[in-house]
This record gives sequence, structure tokens and C-alpha cells, in this order.
Amino acid sequence: MRSAALAFALLASPLCALAQDVPKIQTLIITGQDVPGHVWRSVTPELRTALEATGRFEVRVMEEFRGAGPETLAPYDLVVLNYYEQKKPELWWGERAQNALLDYVKSGKGLVMFHFSTAAFEGWTEYEKMSGGNWRPGNGHHSPSHDFTVTIRDRNHPITRGLREKFRQPWDELYANLKWQPQGTYHVLATAWDDHKLYNNPRQPTPGDGLDQPMLWTVDYGQGRVFATVLGHDVAAVRTPAFVTTFTRGAEWAATKNVTLPIPPEMAEGGRRGEDLTAVTPGVGAAPPSDAVVLFNGRDMSGWVNRKGEPTGCRAENGEMVCPTGSGHALTERKFASAQIHLEFLTPDMPDQKGQLKGNSGVYLQGLTELQILDGYQNSTYAVGQVGAVYNQSAPLVNAARKPGEWSSFDIVYRAPKCSERGALLETGRLTLFLNGVLVQDNVRLGYRGGMCQPGPLLLQDHSGFKNAPHTVMKFRNIWMRPLE
Repeated sequence: MRSAALAFALLASPLCALAQDVPKIQTLIITGQDVPGHVWRSVTPELRTALEATGRFEVRVMEEFRGAGPETLAPYDLVVLNYYEQKKPELWWGERAQNALLDYVKSGKGLVMFHFSTAAFEGWTEYEKMSGGNWRPGNGHHSPSHDFTVTIRDRNHPITRGLREKFRQPWDELYANLKWQPQGTYHVLATAWDDHKLYNNPRQPTPGDGLDQPMLWTVDYGQGRVFATVLGHDVAAVRTPAFVTTFTRGAEWAATKNVTLPIPPEMAEGGRRGEDLTAVTPGVGAAPPSDAVVLFNGRDMSGWVNRKGEPTGCRAENGEMVCPTGSGHALTERKFASAQIHLEFLTPDMPDQKGQLKGNSGVYLQGLTELQILDGYQNSTYAVGQVGAVYNQSAPLVNAARKPGEWSSFDIVYRAPKCSERGALLETGRLTLFLNGVLVQDNVRLGYRGGMCQPGPLLLQDHSGFKNAPHTVMKFRNIWMRPLE
């Protein structure tokens, strides 16, 4: 199984459950200016949406802070920075505006330092003291974007109290080797392991196998509070539950010194379990429509290969694709983007196993986003790993599993991400999934991974390659698709 970005839509309901009479935190996002890869025009609206969706914040956006003063900031409890001046002196705000921000925080107000704002204003000493850590020449780099695990280091802080100790941040930049202020002037809340094997020709030191790098931290500046997060590189990265939960909680703490926002079940200590899902008795599957592209003909494995483009270890037998453990992933030679997809699968009865070690596979769209295939019948496991989950992103609405040994079906409506000619993400992908005729994923947003701008294969997972992997024989049949471009 592979992790992928988690869905922003998971957070809407729990974050809105706030008392209506609580005064809203008046918030100003200062933004404008960026470099390729940090597009403020697309990310800033996401930051605003994340805050306002909680019902706790009232947000305004200012795209030009040059010439501002104390009167500009006076109405606000919180400032969020999404700004980088591109190393251009003319894009600095000016002494009056810069001092206004410093005095604002010193007076007891809140500041959120977002992602590449840590790279702004090289040489502004007070800004660096307020930041805690900064991206500076010779200090600040990252390996290629990838999925990584964030580990909470202070579980008693109001921002992190009640969160899971470890959680995934899909397909993001892991900032490393920042220039830090003296120990004791900042407080680390969470770190991530920077795997040095992921670097190609690093220009900065990468000693040993890797190092833990701060991802979330706080700074006391005068009477005010600063929350810094270097998560959230692009639109997809700021929509994940990991980012939204920590960002909104950090913003509330910076503004008020307290945190009242609820934690979504997927992010809470203990997590949401698969047995919490409502059981629904499914109906029957469907045969290919007349305009479908049949991907598996039931007679042979034509059109299917392994990752190397060689024949897959799965075999056609009695109209079924039989894939025992160790046969390797099976990929379609045909590549696609948006599509309607149907497939049927059979998980074996493995009464001596439980959780993820029961009949386990997955279908990957474009070879990247996994829909979990699992024996989910009376099988307790984590919700984002249950059958019908967008694995590690979105739990199914209900558990519509059949018994092992009975055929089940996926009916998928997949809308691939839309990208610019240069490969920049314009619109995230979406997915609707019916498991055994029951709606389990309802137009959910999908995390973005590199490669989604190009068509990719349908991949059936071989759940092996780890110690003590049980012998499992997965079977598939009636696999077809209808391209939706």
C-alpha cells in the first residue's frame, strides 16, 4: 500500500461544529509575490477557506502591504503571512509597514508564518528573530516532493494536544537545514525525518542517513505569539487533513493562546476505527456496457504487464485473473486519465489473519492513487485502510463488504487533475466510488502526486514484499473502462 494525500473535504463537518456566539477571530492574510512553485494566487484562497470553514475566523486578504501602518493592523487579532519578496529590495514593505508588523506582534497579537514566508526578507534581523527559523543562502533545501510522516514532539501544547503522535503529509516539500535562532528562542512542536537518500547531488550538507527536521514550531515575540508551519507547498498540500488541522489550530492559538477547534477523527489520538463504519448489505455488480473498453478478456493476460513492461505473474484461469502473492503488480498497457471504471474482485477466506493481513490488494488510478481492496467483512482495521477507502486519504462512508469468497465490485467515476501546459496543478482530481452498488466515496478531492498530469495505467497491487507477508490469492474479473475525456 502507498500513502497519498489526504482529502480536505474530510474536515468540513467537525470544524464547523462551533458555538455561534463566540466572537470570530479577525484575521488578515498578507500575501502577493512568489516564485515558480509557490503560487500565492491559488494557495492564499485555500488558506482563507481552511480558516473560515472552522466558523472561528473572519478573514480578509491584503495583496499589497507596502505603505501600510499600525492603523492597517489595528482591527485584527491575527496576521497570516504568505509572502516572499523574491530578494528584490523594491518589494520590501518599507520601514513604517515593517515596524508596524513587529509592534503588532510585540503588543500581544498573533502571527502565522506559512511555508516559504520563512525565506522572505534576508537581512531583516527582527523578522528572523520573529520567525525562529529561516530559509537563507546555504541554509534551506529539500529533497523532491514526497509523502512523509510528521511526528509530534510536544504532545501537551494546546496546538498538538489530542492529535495522533504520527500522521502522514502526502506529496509535500520537507524543508531541511534552515538557519535557526539560538536554542530556547523557539519551541519545536513537530518534526519529520529528512531521508538523505532522496537527494540528488545535494548542495548543502546531508550527513548520515538523515535528520529530524522541525515542521511546526512556535516563537514568543514580545507579548505576542508566532506559529510557524513549513508544510503546505501547493494547493493539494494545503488541503490535507494534516495541514488543515495543524494550521487552523496553530492560528487559533497564535490569536488567543487557547485552542477550541475540534480534531477530525482521522487526526485524533487513537484514530477512527473501521468498526465505526455503518454496515450496509450490497446489491449486485454490472456487465460491460456496449461502449466500454474491456481491459481483461478472461482468456489471457494480453494488455497487462509488470512495472518493467514484462509479462505479469498473474494468470488467466476460468475467466478470472488469478494473482497469488509474489506475482508482482499487474498494470494495463493502456493509459488513461478521467474514466469510468468497473472491476470485480474476490478476497480469499483467511480466518487466521486479521486487519491488513487478510485478503489485501488495491487498484491504483493512473498507477498513483490507491483504492483499497481488502477483506473488510467483520474485519476491524483503520478507517482509511478499510475496503473502499482512498487509501490513507478518505475513509469510506459505510462498510459495504461482502463475505470473503464472494465476488465484490468497484464502480469508479474518476476525474483526473487538470494541469497547465507546464505541469502546474490547476484543479485537483475527484473520485466517486460505489462498492457493491453502495456509494462509499462521494466526489472526494484527491491528493496530488507527481505524474498525475499525464495519463497512467490501471494497477492491481501485489500486497507482498514485507516480512511474513501471508500467502494470498487474489482474483479479478470483468474489468472495463469508459474514458471520460
